Amino acid sequence: METRGWAMRFGPRALLLALCAAAASAQPAPPEPPGPWQVSVFGGGWNAGIAPYVFKSPTFTADVSFGNAPCYGVSVGRDISPLVGVEVAWTQTHPEQQFVGSPSGSPPTPIRELTFDVIELDSLWYFSRGTFRGYGLFGLGGANTGSSFGGANLAVTAGLGVKAFVDRHFAVRGDVRFTEMYGNIGRAGDAAFCDSSGCYYYRQSWYSSFTVTAGLTYAF
Repeated sequence: METRGWAMRFGPRALLLALCAAAASAQPAPPEPPGPWQVSVFGGGWNAGIAPYVFKSPTFTADVSFGNAPCYGVSVGRDISPLVGVEVAWTQTHPEQQFVGSPSGSPPTPIRELTFDVIELDSLWYFSRGTFRGYGLFGLGGANTGSSFGGANLAVTAGLGVKAFVDRHFAVRGDVRFTEMYGNIGRAGDAAFCDSSGCYYYRQSWYSSFTVTAGLTYAF
């Protein structure tokens, strides 16, 4: 009878504990966080802002702009905390340099196609943790049109983006970036560069571009 009484008192409790333990063990494990190192490839559109140059020759003067063009690139970075990351990003595009506002009032007249490279060190400031992460971006770097066509200029970038992880290694990524570039010349009044037709001068100290891209990220 004593054994039966012990079983009546403690048996239901032991059964309840066993059921709770079984339920806890059946719960799915939380997803593993993405690896801190991340490599991204991306592509999209590069959009020129204001016309950066004014062309001067003995026969005419005209503003010179960059045409809009596709772009692509790669970035390598590391999340140094759940809310902060850093990355080095390289973007390349091939816009046409073109006369605008020519004396005849004609549509933009192509001059040449340039290779335009932007290399930045960016900081990413995440708005949230988890698998869906929006972020703000701020970066410093250089924009280079080649030594024959203006050379390298300081670039300052700000933007917004998002990463959506489908598992701990892969994410879809998209962002928009606004970049201001400083027209770097040796002395005030110097030409940025010249060709056989005339010389190109910066219209003002800063000129801009707007980039929209989407891509894939691998985290490890």
